[in-house]
Amino acid sequence: MPVPYREDESHVDLQTYFQLWDDTRKHLENTFGHAVKLEIEPGRFLMAESGHLIAEIRAVKQMGDNTFYLLDAGFNNLARPILYGAYHPMSVVPADGSSDERPLCDVVVGGPLCESGDIFTQEEGGYVRHRSLPSAKVGDLFVIHSAGAYGAVMGSNYNSKPLAAEVLLQDGQASLIRARQIFDDLIRGETIPKA
Repeated sequence: MPVPYREDESHVDLQTYFQLWDDTRKHLENTFGHAVKLEIEPGRFLMAESGHLIAEIRAVKQMGDNTFYLLDAGFNNLARPILYGAYHPMSVVPADGSSDERPLCDVVVGGPLCESGDIFTQEEGGYVRHRSLPSAKVGDLFVIHSAGAYGAVMGSNYNSKPLAAEVLLQDGQASLIRARQIFDDLIRGETIPKA
């Protein structure tokens, strides 16, 4: 079931969606002469908007005509852009807490993994695209929205990167539900055989 990732997309009308499938199910029952059961897997629809990846901008880098925001999160935290060019809404949160409007600029957003695909602003086929975002500074927070369906559950320790912490917001209260991994967590259970 679709989830709106872009501003011009809207939420699915669940009643209409159900009616389309239920009409088809009834038609199949009449054609086959027996009951037909329909099951769907609505995981992304339920989870995508429930999670956001929050990273810190570690560098703002100018290379030729391109401005890069380099984050402390990479495709090991959110693999959808590198896997199939998935689009996610993004925003900048000033570290100083100011609400002053910043001018927009075209940027490429990437991670720290030293891989050409570690770019959050790419499209299907690996084409790197610019995104119009507020100007940012090192230390500002960067939010990648609608990451709940494929963020932490697909997270990995690629390139020996510790998994990010997970925080649950419930009734306006934040609770740490998984601590950020540390180096010892990465090597726990490993042994070096004796010669």
